[in-house]
Amino acid sequence: MFDAQPAELGTMTFRFTSIGLCLGLLACQTPAPAPLNHDYPAPPSVKRLTEAGACQGGSTLAALDLPVPAFPRRAKRQGRQGWVVVSLDVSSDGTTNNVFARRSAPPGIFDKTTVKAVGNWTFQPPQSGQLSGCLVFVSFRLGAVQIGK
Repeated sequence: MFDAQPAELGTMTFRFTSIGLCLGLLACQTPAPAPLNHDYPAPPSVKRLTEAGACQGGSTLAALDLPVPAFPRRAKRQGRQGWVVVSLDVSSDGTTNNVFARRSAPPGIFDKTTVKAVGNWTFQPPQSGQLSGCLVFVSFRLGAVQIGK
C-alpha cells in the first residue's frame, strides 16, 4: 500500500505538519479591512473658512476632554471616507455650544456623529471669556478618525 522508508516518513510528516500549520495560520488572520470604494475628498482650507475675528485666542485653548467621533459603521463597511469642518463656541466655563457642521464631504455622512462628539468637548475656561466661531477639522480616513489634520 504505502512503501516508505522511516527517514522518508519523517520528511512527509514534517511536510504535512508544515502545510497544516500554514493553513492554520491563514485561518487565524484578522479579516481584511473593507476595501476603499470611495476616494478621500479634497479637504478645504480651514483658515480660508475662518471669519475675521472668529475664535480669538482659540490657539491657546487647553482641552480637558475631547471624545473622538465614532466612525459610522455603515460608512466604514462601505469603505467611505470624508471630513467635517465643525463650528463651535466655547463658553466661559469651557463647555461647547452652538455646534454645527459648517462644511462636509460627502455631505451628511459624518455630520451627525461629529456634531454629537464635539458637543461633549470641554476645555479649561478661556482666559478671554467666551470664544465664538471656532472651526475644527475632523477627518474620517482609512477607517480612522483624526481631529485637526
